[in-house]
Amino acid sequence: MANAVSPILKQDARFSPLAALTERLTDIDLTPFLVYLLDNVDAKLLPQLAEQFHIGGDEGWALAESDEARRALLHSANELHRYKGTPWAIREVIRRLGLGEVELIEGLAGQRRNGLIQRNGYYVHGDPGSWNQYRVLLGKPITNDQAAQLRRMLALYAPARSVLASLEYQKVANRHNGAIRRNRQFNRGSA
Repeated sequence: MANAVSPILKQDARFSPLAALTERLTDIDLTPFLVYLLDNVDAKLLPQLAEQFHIGGDEGWALAESDEARRALLHSANELHRYKGTPWAIREVIRRLGLGEVELIEGLAGQRRNGLIQRNGYYVHGDPGSWNQYRVLLGKPITNDQAAQLRRMLALYAPARSVLASLEYQKVANRHNGAIRRNRQFNRGSA
């Protein structure tokens, strides 16, 4: 395209400096910009991209265990920052990390007995100070160290006024079938 524009610009003396600039565009090496093709970039460069997109450390990078999860997190970094502080951001960052779909329960106190909530221990009765607490119901069991990292991450993505009450995965808790060891790496479904 630069070659098609250059002859037109060269005809007018006023635009000759601009024509010289357009001729230089063909000499620019574009390979450094290929690093932003996140699906094709070398895995060694992913940590630098995480720092650039501000998702390193506790903002999700520590929980991303595979290159696929890291690339998914990089793809959604701008959108996650745009919607930071919303329930959507909490669900999306957990989904991008490969921890499955989650359910959020917000406003644990002040619920009426009108048949919409169950008495399953997720809601708080009689504590008016827990209006800003929320629970995350996970679809997969997580280890205790993952739970600690997830708590730190959720503090960064959740609304500033919100307080995480617990991470729950009792519906998908580990079974006593010999698949995991009792080495205090897992707990019984609540972290």
